[in-house]
Amino acid sequence: MRIDSPPRSRTLVTAASLGLLAFLSLGPLLAEPRRDAFLEPYSSTVATTVAAAVVLLLMILALAVRVHLDRPSEPCAARNMMRFAVLAALMTFLHWIEVDRFDVPRQWQQTIYLQQFNGLYEAPHNYRPMPQGFVCLIERITHNWDFACISYRWFFTVWFLWASYRLARRYLDPNRALLVLVPLVLLYPLSVLHYWGQLTDPLSHTLFVLAFLYLLEDRPLALASALALGIFAKETAVIVAPAYLACYWRRGVRTWLITASLGVVCVAAYLAARLPLGWQPAADSINGVGLVIAPNLGYEHPFAVMPVPLWENLLHPMLFIGAFVPFIIRQWRCIHPQLRALFLVVTPLLLLSNLCFGWLYESRNYMPLVPLLATLALPLAGRGAYRERPAFQTAGI
Repeated sequence: MRIDSPPRSRTLVTAASLGLLAFLSLGPLLAEPRRDAFLEPYSSTVATTVAAAVVLLLMILALAVRVHLDRPSEPCAARNMMRFAVLAALMTFLHWIEVDRFDVPRQWQQTIYLQQFNGLYEAPHNYRPMPQGFVCLIERITHNWDFACISYRWFFTVWFLWASYRLARRYLDPNRALLVLVPLVLLYPLSVLHYWGQLTDPLSHTLFVLAFLYLLEDRPLALASALALGIFAKETAVIVAPAYLACYWRRGVRTWLITASLGVVCVAAYLAARLPLGWQPAADSINGVGLVIAPNLGYEHPFAVMPVPLWENLLHPMLFIGAFVPFIIRQWRCIHPQLRALFLVVTPLLLLSNLCFGWLYESRNYMPLVPLLATLALPLAGRGAYRERPAFQTAGI
């Protein structure tokens, strides 16, 4: 039996959670003075250890609160959260093995981080302040930048896994929903194979999947908040807004008004992250070089050269998206209409954004799609088994 959380309680929890996230992520950047170096380590090992322990305990407390909120609808909430925490630790360790332990990516990460404080900026990283701010807060507490980055990656990878599971649980039983995590973990090492470790992804991916959840729950205010914060983490979150129209267009004028309002919120967040830094409308302000469609397809470009062979550039979207498509097609008629609409909108838009302003091989950008695609692709117990569970709703972030 599933127990629905009181709507007012869910609204308050969501507002408090997203509000606290905004405060802890944007507040430190606003309060941080200009500096061009990392904070000096504490002179005492004991002080460093205690500060790190405090940060970890606060993170674990936040996860414990989430477990308490999930228990009415998820009897194995504590066990699942432990699974998410262990898997997130494994993924963070793999990230360190593939990226963080090498000098060149590490130095680049440090340069990008310090640029936020000393007045030098590099597009597009300067327009994604939330991950930077959260790491800044941990560094301010612990005086240890390495610990701040690792703990941040672990913490928001846990939330990414939790949100992915909750997305699947709206339509699948607990055991099948857990299977959604399998491709996430298996594809993760490949997703971070060709990048230098910017801080954006863990928080951006979490907010992306939360936006999916709030959209499917038809909670426009929560969705608008997740999109606004998501744009402050990475501007690609804007592609979720038109999916609301695709999911609820049959409702008429109300849906059009909500979609337009979501668009206004997205534009406002986009400009708020850029105008204070002297942003000017131009294609190269999105990625630093402008449109990269030609090199993505193997043609020459005056300012961008694709760092990998063409076959590898095309292989990544095939593995991260194309591999799920045959299974989705096989059971298309059984899939819930709103899930179909969400898939049909966000998948091509995300591919298009990578084609135009990124590299197709940057498969870390596809990771928020993986839980959605896996939910759609999982084998069904029967023709009528794939339907939304209306009594199963999240209690907040």
